[in-house]
Amino acid sequence: MAGLSVKAKGLVYSNLEKYARSGMGMEKACDSLLRQPRVRSAEKKLYESILSGLKQGKAIGDSLGLARGIVSPLEVEVVSASEEGGMLEKGFGHLAEYFRRIHRTRQKIRKGLTYPIVLVHLAVPVSTLAVTAFSGLTLDANAEKPDYMASFLQAGKNMLIAYVVILGLIIGFSILVKLARRSAAVDSLLNLIPLFGKARKAVALERFTKVFEIFLLAGKKMSDSLSGAGKASGSGSIREASFVGAGIVAEGDELSSALFSAPHAFPSDFSRGMASAEESGQLDRELAEWSRFYSEAAGDAMDRVAEWAPKLFYWAILLFVAALIIRAASAYFNVVNKLINDSVF
Repeated sequence: MAGLSVKAKGLVYSNLEKYARSGMGMEKACDSLLRQPRVRSAEKKLYESILSGLKQGKAIGDSLGLARGIVSPLEVEVVSASEEGGMLEKGFGHLAEYFRRIHRTRQKIRKGLTYPIVLVHLAVPVSTLAVTAFSGLTLDANAEKPDYMASFLQAGKNMLIAYVVILGLIIGFSILVKLARRSAAVDSLLNLIPLFGKARKAVALERFTKVFEIFLLAGKKMSDSLSGAGKASGSGSIREASFVGAGIVAEGDELSSALFSAPHAFPSDFSRGMASAEESGQLDRELAEWSRFYSEAAGDAMDRVAEWAPKLFYWAILLFVAALIIRAASAYFNVVNKLINDSVF
């Protein structure tokens, strides 16, 4: 069964947020959503999985996890954390905004890629035709005619190889993104990627601060709040630092000590702000402000990704097309020199 698109997931979690905010139980919410017309099969399975899990006595987050292949472990962790903190609507709301951001970013990137993709698909066959035609020019009437079909087939093979390479890179990158949720090393590596890394880190910190705030407001222990927020962050670096920090806090040290001990995971400004808030008893308010800050930072970073990704691809395509033009021009000049030499001698 095909999964849900990011656009569809944004709508699903937005609808679930409305029901959670209204105080309606998830069973009634899912029953109501299932009765709506034109419900996708994958969306239907998601609601049915929640209902099935609830009937078995499972928590909402665990019930959501029964929709394997449709929801990711990250979604389950965010919903489970917000449910445990008694603010389910915030978890659904965060996921709705997260998937809406991804959808907007992808739409902008696809729009920006249209022209360079069309350009490269025109440049390859045209340059192939030019090179083949130029190489076939000769004063010898008995010379073998150029094989245009073979040239086009070779160009097609080259494009197919390019598609396979690009697909392999996409699959490999997707695997790394999944590994980065639990591996601090992979997470740190991905965060080094210009533009993309900054967006990833902002989203992870937004999720961390939001879940941390939920746990604190629910009266959870500081160590449990820290480890739970790290688990739901979707960042291997933050996850590892949070688990280590939870041990530090559990031994009686302050939260600031745990945050300052992991500068690779928690930015200095954030740690200093949290230290001041802890000392003044304003942690919940400080977390809410940082959550809004990182939400805006994530939105801005993803907008920059959407703006620059097509531009970088466009310049790469221009360089590739320029190489094709130079190749065709070189073939033309070689033919001209050959014709001159043949006519003279």
